[in-house]
Amino acid sequence: MHTDPLLSIQNLKTYFQVRGDVLKAVDDVSLTIRQGETLGLVGESGCGKSVTAATIMGLIPMPPGFIAGGAIRFEGQDLLKTAESRMRRIRGSKISMIFQEPMTSLNPVFTVGEQVAEVVRLHENLPEKEIQERVIESFRLVKIPAPTARIREYPHQMSGGMRQRVMIAMALACHPRLMIADEPTTALDVTIQAQILELMNSLKRETGASILFITHDLGVIAEMAQTVAVMYTGKVMEEADVKTLFATPRHPYTIGLMRSIPIVGRGKQQRKLSTIPGSVPSLFNLPQGCLFHERCPEKWQACEQEPPPMIELGQGHRVRCYKYA
Repeated sequence: MHTDPLLSIQNLKTYFQVRGDVLKAVDDVSLTIRQGETLGLVGESGCGKSVTAATIMGLIPMPPGFIAGGAIRFEGQDLLKTAESRMRRIRGSKISMIFQEPMTSLNPVFTVGEQVAEVVRLHENLPEKEIQERVIESFRLVKIPAPTARIREYPHQMSGGMRQRVMIAMALACHPRLMIADEPTTALDVTIQAQILELMNSLKRETGASILFITHDLGVIAEMAQTVAVMYTGKVMEEADVKTLFATPRHPYTIGLMRSIPIVGRGKQQRKLSTIPGSVPSLFNLPQGCLFHERCPEKWQACEQEPPPMIELGQGHRVRCYKYA
């Protein structure tokens, strides 16, 4: 695995102007993804995961959105300073995205084969025969049976799992270096979800692509990621390699998330399922100090006054908490 980062996000701030207020959807986020690595981005709904992905892809509507600071370097190039014409060439070819709900992402009036072919047409100057071969190969890669026949089907003729495979085929069609998967298995049942996760892991091994995997499901993160970043109200609260995070979570929010995972089949060791008290604060009315302090069982006086810095614990483990300052 290469040591140079493929994608480096530094102090990213993506804000929105809403009803006279500034909503800090992503606030001072720094992340690194290396070649061939999967970074899991985990957190509750509304914490800024999808806005982070949309900012990388250059898909934030401006206005009301605006970039208040930071840099996103992909292969050394700052995407925030890249012209839209250049971003259109990068988006879909070097960086691709797999969306949460394929039925709303696929156009119902075109065949699935035509929709994947359009991506190839947009980014590569190939004869029509080679484009069709590329589409069939992409379908074969994501294990869609009888790909030559299935490319002529419409989205409504396919199951949810097959539609998601089409979305992955579309993302892979131009051999991207980075795939962003935004909750790609949420709408699928558990059996199909497991198949899609296994497929994505095998594709990563075969193609060498890196993945930014966005989810609220820690079980999926354990299956997919090498590194994990935990987000809360627009900030990364903790980041570590997956084994370290699950073995020794440090931030009270991460610990709360871990304790809320059901454990079955352990007999007497089975513990009562715990919850995190309170609810996520509104981005329109964020608390002073640490954003988690109103729900935190271990808060100090300092937590209510000043936001804690990100503390380096060593070996890539970082935590935003005064306990470790």
